[in-house]
Amino acid sequence: MTLATDLAIRKWKPVNDGEAIGTGGRTGLYIRGWKSGAKAFYFRAKTWIKLGDYPDTSLAMARELSITAKRLVREGFGVDALRRGFANATTATELEAVVREELLAGLAATGTICAPTYNELWNEWYEGRKLKLQEGPSRRRPEAIHLHHIKPVLGDRPIADIRRREIFALLEPLFREKPVTAGHALGHIQAVFERAANKELIEADPTPRKSAFSDALVRREVKHHGTLAPERMPDLWQWLGTTDASDTAKLAILTAMTTGHRIGVVVHAEWTHIDDGSGVWTVPARTDRSTKGRMKSGREYALRLPEQLLERLKAHRTDPDKRYVFESPTTMGPITPNAIRKSLKRFNPELTAHGFRNAIKVWCRTATPPVLDHIADAFCDHSLRGLDTAYRRVDTSTERAELAARLYNFVTGVKA
Repeated sequence: MTLATDLAIRKWKPVNDGEAIGTGGRTGLYIRGWKSGAKAFYFRAKTWIKLGDYPDTSLAMARELSITAKRLVREGFGVDALRRGFANATTATELEAVVREELLAGLAATGTICAPTYNELWNEWYEGRKLKLQEGPSRRRPEAIHLHHIKPVLGDRPIADIRRREIFALLEPLFREKPVTAGHALGHIQAVFERAANKELIEADPTPRKSAFSDALVRREVKHHGTLAPERMPDLWQWLGTTDASDTAKLAILTAMTTGHRIGVVVHAEWTHIDDGSGVWTVPARTDRSTKGRMKSGREYALRLPEQLLERLKAHRTDPDKRYVFESPTTMGPITPNAIRKSLKRFNPELTAHGFRNAIKVWCRTATPPVLDHIADAFCDHSLRGLDTAYRRVDTSTERAELAARLYNFVTGVKA
């Protein structure tokens, strides 16, 4: 039996003095009654704690008080603190304030009060965050932003003392000068204060919204990766043949133009990933955030290489014990992406290896016959959008292998 409404409580006539019946909802709230007609709300936490007399204290208010009290119990507040709270509060907000002030007063009296600083909470947040970030720039960026921009201003401040105007004053000039960095910094600050709010160290998040910085944001031209007109890819390959670039660098660039892979994937290709019989190069799925040379999507990706390209790679392999397909000619391990960039910059200072992916997508649309967009997207391992996500789930391995062969013939000038 429960007494879940005011009407039910008014009509209830207890049989025994002090009889207690729950009000439902698993909040720990009970109504106790006596034969004299007196009734009162009690909260059950190891013992009975009186909230207030009925009807002076309404059922709705008693429920709010009991919900707050149950949460405070889970946080470790004891019976004495709750008794003081109920005795001095008439609302749930007042109850929480009284109970927490009791805690703060006790800590202050013993000299153990210690409000965490922004820096301490940032360290807690980043420890859980960094393992989810790919090792390298993605993992270093939050640390650098914190160290250079946020820590000098907010780092040693108690988290509860930081005000919105201070965060705004910190970020507004950064949005003017380095909007991308400022956007990251704003996201990091929001995450730290959200953690503080979840731990109930602050009442409200003081972080401004990004729209608050609209006056500081200067419209800037988006700078894309330096690309290459598709019809110039054969020119680049011919030009490479006249340079003193290493054969390893030349083959890595040819592979990037033929497969559409990002240069980080190309330079970390391993011979164990290429099936000698079928010629299929399988980039393993990402299983951690530290192994390099995996697809940005994290998915496994398999592509049958054109026979002519595979033969070139095999002919270049001088040591069967070497791990990487594109071993550095001067150091241990694979050739570096930077070595590739240097060769490309000599052809065109604006060109990047990533630009090949855009050139390939453009070429697919203008080629004869053209390549369907969803095949080009699958070739570049782009996530499909719209209806393609639901309906383009067929195996495209044959079409992608044919596209790689067409690209190889186009870049190298082989007549189909």
